[in-house]
Amino acid sequence: MDCPDFETLFAAQLEGTGEYAEHVAGCPDCAAILEEHRQLEKDLFRLADPLPPADLVARVMQRVAAEPLPVRAEMRVGLSILAATLMAAVLSFVATRGPIGLLGASAARAVVAWKTALWGLNNAVQVVWSTTAIPLTVSLTLLLFLSLVGLRRVAPPRAVEIEVHP
Repeated sequence: MDCPDFETLFAAQLEGTGEYAEHVAGCPDCAAILEEHRQLEKDLFRLADPLPPADLVARVMQRVAAEPLPVRAEMRVGLSILAATLMAAVLSFVATRGPIGLLGASAARAVVAWKTALWGLNNAVQVVWSTTAIPLTVSLTLLLFLSLVGLRRVAPPRAVEIEVHP
């Protein structure tokens, strides 16, 4: 029997039975080819994807920063967001409060309500300041200081470049 082509031989090896299994048992050339193929498959399965370089993110961010978007594209995106937001606001008002004619009256009521809330907040701040100004100032300063110290510990140190001129 002549040796079969490689694809037939490999397919027969997967099945594990048939006339080609007998041929491989008696033919040293086909047995060597099948063993080499098995070793190659085993080596290929052991290969792992290589890890990306350690500075990949830094290089990508450097290239992104080097090529900013044109102002026209940023303006188009900003105007699209503004238009979508205004449309959503108007549609939500119409869906919940009635006709569009009431939009001005509703906005005026909101301004009056905010004015009253801000006036009340101003009075509350004046009362708190007049009664507990020093303890409040000290506690807020301490809180700010502790927050800044905590942020400094969390933030990575800045890299400082030093130029040496000969």
